[in-house]
Amino acid sequence: MRYYLSPSDAPLKDITFVPYWRFKGTVFSCKGYKIDHRIIDTSFIASPLQLLPRSLGLRPQALKLKFVSPEMEGQFIKRQIPFKSVISFVEKQMHATTKSANKNTIYHQAFIGETLSIIYTPILIRDKVYDAILNRPIGTFPKNEDNNPLPFDQHQNWQTTFIPTLCPYCGWDLEGEKDSLVLLCRNCNSLWRSSKSGFQKLDFAIISNNDDDNVFYLPFWRMKPQIEGLQIQSYADLVRVANLPKAIKKEWEERKFFFWAPAFKVKPNLFLRLARQMTIFQPQEQFVKSPPRSIFYPVTLPASEATESLKVTLANLVNAKRKIFPLLSEIDITLNGILLVYFPFILKGSEFIQPSLQFSINKNSLYFGRNL
Repeated sequence: MRYYLSPSDAPLKDITFVPYWRFKGTVFSCKGYKIDHRIIDTSFIASPLQLLPRSLGLRPQALKLKFVSPEMEGQFIKRQIPFKSVISFVEKQMHATTKSANKNTIYHQAFIGETLSIIYTPILIRDKVYDAILNRPIGTFPKNEDNNPLPFDQHQNWQTTFIPTLCPYCGWDLEGEKDSLVLLCRNCNSLWRSSKSGFQKLDFAIISNNDDDNVFYLPFWRMKPQIEGLQIQSYADLVRVANLPKAIKKEWEERKFFFWAPAFKVKPNLFLRLARQMTIFQPQEQFVKSPPRSIFYPVTLPASEATESLKVTLANLVNAKRKIFPLLSEIDITLNGILLVYFPFILKGSEFIQPSLQFSINKNSLYFGRNL
């Protein structure tokens, strides 16, 4: 998404807009022998202009953002710094902050649920360069031979586009809340996610509940891993490597294991707890494909982001952290398959309770998670 901050009083046709990357997400750091986490919202200039501030500071949170449209007047400075450099900047920033507060080694770091966007801030170029929000001078640009030091961009293709929420298979209306990444067709019992080419069908399963009254279905990603660097081929191997307080059963030697992660955004401490609990429980309930008439909680964490949690979940599982943490950089985890699974939760008071797995989620945690 591309947004802009409005100038205070100057007309848009006189404004030059400078691009900034905005990074918003959760950072998990396996450092020392514990997992630290932090929610960050930072910005970084996307053009190599030395005169302007490196960051927008608190402006994205404090000022109203508007969508950039092809009809907008004004000049837009070209974005020259790629978003990969922003990730590197955030990593360096996190490392520097962590080292200043703690000397422990960082063995692994993961960014989960991040959102990247471009925010254009307005400046006025006259005898000097002015901040068009505060109307105060910030310096002077050096001139080159062409008397124009700024590379400008075209924005004809920056229009936000829309696709009709009709099932590609049967033409029925798709259901989903405004922040959901997955839409449901109740006519042909299918799930769809958007892509650059339109809708793509999504493989899913549901743990049915005979009583639909007061039942809410929460989505989780079930991921089949292939691990190199640790001997984990079965659920029994996982129990051994993680040193879990479980008596290993013979049938576990042949039982496949999966990593699990919430398919919805929640605060990082709850995300860690849910991913750990589900991975330890390894739910074996019978799956069905027919969606019940109950409420489906929206999928707000994409599968690509859930896969970033694999090493973090493994680090959170193991009890022998002094042994496993130094190996995290050498361990390679790839996916052999992923499935979206909906679990029934019963609302009792302020808690969503999963009766089979014997754990609960506070209702407010889900509410605040949708603002992350």
